[in-house]
Amino acid sequence: MSPRHVRSSALPSVSALLLLAAALWAVASPSVARADHGRFNLHLDLGGGLPFAGPTRPNGPGRAGGMIGYLGADLVLAQPLAVEVLFGLGGFAEPFPRTLDGSSRFRSVAAGIRYRLLEDESGYATQGGSIAGGLWLSAHVGWHSYDGPQLGVDVGIGYDLSVARPLSLGVFARVTTLFAGDTSGSDALFVVGISASLAVKVYGGPTDSDGDGLSDSEEASRGTDPHRGDTDGDGVLDGVEIRAGYDPLLTDTDHDGLNDGVEDANRNGVLDPGESDPLLVDTDGGGVNDLDEALTVGMNSQDPRDDDSDQDGVANPYDRCADTPSGQEVDTSGCPTGRARMTPTPTQTPPAPEGPGEIGAVMEFAGIQFASGSARILPESEPTLGEALALLQANPEVRVQVSGHTDDRGREATNTRLSQQRAEAVRDWLVEHGVDAARLTVRGYGPREPIAPNDTAEGRARNRRIEFRRID
Repeated sequence: MSPRHVRSSALPSVSALLLLAAALWAVASPSVARADHGRFNLHLDLGGGLPFAGPTRPNGPGRAGGMIGYLGADLVLAQPLAVEVLFGLGGFAEPFPRTLDGSSRFRSVAAGIRYRLLEDESGYATQGGSIAGGLWLSAHVGWHSYDGPQLGVDVGIGYDLSVARPLSLGVFARVTTLFAGDTSGSDALFVVGISASLAVKVYGGPTDSDGDGLSDSEEASRGTDPHRGDTDGDGVLDGVEIRAGYDPLLTDTDHDGLNDGVEDANRNGVLDPGESDPLLVDTDGGGVNDLDEALTVGMNSQDPRDDDSDQDGVANPYDRCADTPSGQEVDTSGCPTGRARMTPTPTQTPPAPEGPGEIGAVMEFAGIQFASGSARILPESEPTLGEALALLQANPEVRVQVSGHTDDRGREATNTRLSQQRAEAVRDWLVEHGVDAARLTVRGYGPREPIAPNDTAEGRARNRRIEFRRID
């Protein structure tokens, strides 16, 4: 065998060693796959070649195949499209007796494009990754030395599996059509084999198509739109809503009549001065919901002192007599009745009601139970709810705050939101059973006001409660 043939046949051995080393590196690497490619990528393809048309097509057995290796590099212009250069080198078992120069070598230099179908960078070896995202197509035009110097066009298809960032392994198939410069005719060559790709410049992380701070795969799991930064249109990016505990699928998380983007005016997920809390109907707990405070000139949703300026027990937006003298009893509209007011003395321990006609300053209703992690009231809560209803019906002039409390397990923002929803559920039950909605406000305190240690199951159970707080 001539030295030329030795050089050609040595290519498969070198390529195989490179692929083996790459595979061993991938297995040993502790990194997590995120994508099958980066901004700039190198490719090594090794395959078996078969001439199937033209003068190089074999006449019989023994001349069928050879080995061809390709070294490629692509630069992503805009996902999923990249420009690519491709260098090929290989050889066949025997020379082609009917070709222009009787050679068995294959060499090529070509340029073209690579198109990655359904690319999402989520990482195909990770949970939630897109298997279809590893599929690619390519097309190139260039110079080839095969049946003499020839112009060639090739198309390819392949699949890459991201096994460890930044390495992908896969398979490919390529068909090349070669046009001879003389009368010997055109040739066609089919190559199929294995490939390895290395992302030289990797992306910073999973794809975030809409730039909202959530990866496309995370948005798919949450039900938000990966191509719209603000799925619910409230002005707050989905990623900010998730981190703050808002609902990215609801414009008004706490159902107080104000959009989340209005309450969180700078839309950063933090309660800043001058804002109200998108997780609470009444941010300051003063008895006026955030919507009414926003519509009333001079009110601050973070200051409970301005909710009832004359301290008569009727909040300013509902008070028809705003300057009632201290000590005067008022009716539900805030106007004096002509009788002296008896002010209850608040206590730290919730007092038990003395019959159905009296409501204490703070009353605990531990018997109101909810489904785990939910605001759905369980059927066994009916007797306790009935007691609360009887108290409110016996005191038609009294307004109360229905407050929800949780234990400290989990995120505080999530617990606060859950406690708010549970308080709202109790409020809705009472309204459905005849209590005037104007008499009830709600607030979720989350885990901020425990009445027992949270380090025991019994203590946590006590802290998960509904309270009534008398506000007039």
